[in-house]
Amino acid sequence: MSERSRGIVLQHIRYGDTSLIVKVFTEQHGLQSFMIKGAYSRQSKFRPALFQPLTFIEYVSRFKASRDLQFMTEVGVEMPFSTIYTDVRKSSMIIFIGELLSKTIVESTPNQALFDFVHDAVLWLDLSHGKYADFHLHFCLELSRYLGFYPKTDRYEANNVFDLMNGVFRPFSPSLIHFIPEKESLAFKQLCAASLEQLEELHLNNETRRILLNHILIFYQLHVPGFKGMHSHEILKVVLS
Repeated sequence: MSERSRGIVLQHIRYGDTSLIVKVFTEQHGLQSFMIKGAYSRQSKFRPALFQPLTFIEYVSRFKASRDLQFMTEVGVEMPFSTIYTDVRKSSMIIFIGELLSKTIVESTPNQALFDFVHDAVLWLDLSHGKYADFHLHFCLELSRYLGFYPKTDRYEANNVFDLMNGVFRPFSPSLIHFIPEKESLAFKQLCAASLEQLEELHLNNETRRILLNHILIFYQLHVPGFKGMHSHEILKVVLS
């Protein structure tokens, strides 16, 4: 039986001469992979442009839980972006977020709260005309909330450092191996407390952003099983510098 659903494209890879395998975070079935046959052929109704990172799609499929690869019978853009693919800074963030999500979302079960968070955050970025240079940092932190290891910030005191292993602020100790230095820990605390609309009030400089991103990715490595780091963040650092 066919069903209509929404999805958020995470990544795609070319398969053979004309086809694609697309990883999609679906609203009804969590993470799923779809075979898009003949996407690069002239007669295909499934254009590759439909499967760019973080594209919001609506699709029809005959879902079978026993299959590793699902198939779409119809697909279209749920909501076209206004600025993401024409703004190099935003598009770099989207590539980074797509890679991050593809390495952290593994469950093939529905997660409405996580789906809504990703959908709303990406839409905010697309519609933003203010300062959004810290969006990727904020997104990483908020995503950790849904993954179960959001930083504990309630016991922060002046001159604390953030202990990445235990996810808490504490006084510095020589026994600490993975931690955010004192200066950047204050910025990290402020980042945790800020909403999307308050990001432009943080006034982080490029060096602080770079340091925080490096430490946040270590935070993920310490708390997400199988997380081996990222590639797209290097491009993001250059674009945002």
